[in-house]
Amino acid sequence: MSQAILHQWEISPFCQKVAKALQHKGISYQVVNYNGILGSKVPRLSKVGKLPVLDINGQRLQDSTRIARYLDDAFPEAPRLYPIEPMAKAQVEIWEDWSDESLYWFEIYFRAMDANALELAVEVSSQGRPAYERMMLKPLFKVALTTQVRMQGLGRMSKTDVEAEFERHLARIESVLSISKYLVGDSCTIADIAVATQLNEIIRTSVPMRAVILSKPLIKAWLQRV
Repeated sequence: MSQAILHQWEISPFCQKVAKALQHKGISYQVVNYNGILGSKVPRLSKVGKLPVLDINGQRLQDSTRIARYLDDAFPEAPRLYPIEPMAKAQVEIWEDWSDESLYWFEIYFRAMDANALELAVEVSSQGRPAYERMMLKPLFKVALTTQVRMQGLGRMSKTDVEAEFERHLARIESVLSISKYLVGDSCTIADIAVATQLNEIIRTSVPMRAVILSKPLIKAWLQRV
């Protein structure tokens, strides 16, 4: 097998999810970042026009969940991302879907609504690019992220209510981890990878929420394992 190539946004939790999945499977890969105005090239990588995109075994795959499923099918001898047992597999897929479709919006909210978090996000997204691109990205990020969270709904809620709801989600995760080493069973799966990468992106740019997440001892220890 030729080395895999992961085309990614440096700051995307979905790209980090694929990177962690590749590491979990023991598959070597190279990364191509589309920071700054290099993002204009992304629509040409796939029909969907989004990242992550993975080149592997002569194929070009898009979408983090589709990529993760492919990795289990193509490399069944490596540690699995999805359990074989049907009930455990269903639980893993529910966690993954919740992370991708619900938890993700809290990450976007905390990044869009906090000036310091937005500044850090722009900095990460501009790595390796000329300084003037950073100046261009900040207003674009602000408008795009704010519009997204307003359309999704969180952006129309009060800050107090959003943070309270997020803490309820954390409490549920902490409760699960009180009886299990991982979210489903005693081994790391795509459920852990998907949820952890969303939380790690919040930790990376949102100082207030970083403190909240890391105040949960079981979550903190689990993040280190994952």
